Amino acid sequence: MTDAPPDEGHDVPSMTPADLAERARELREDAGLTQRDLADKIECSISTISKAENFREGDGMISARITIIETLTDERVEGPLYR
Repeated sequence: MTDAPPDEGHDVPSMTPADLAERARELREDAGLTQRDLADKIECSISTISKAENFREGDGMISARITIIETLTDERVEGPLYR
């Protein structure tokens, strides 16, 4: 993600919390990591990874999902990312 302003006429990219959960899982799987591997990498529990990847309305896991995405992409998640 970039912090540059969007071009005129283009929407700012956004993701729902469910999209964030799906993206976190896809990135982990694409990296060839198990939930245990990722939990060790970001120093959290396996249950945190599981909850982050399995969206439930109001689950409070947005921060964990962003941490996973930032860790696996080496990019900072900034700005209006989710709606």
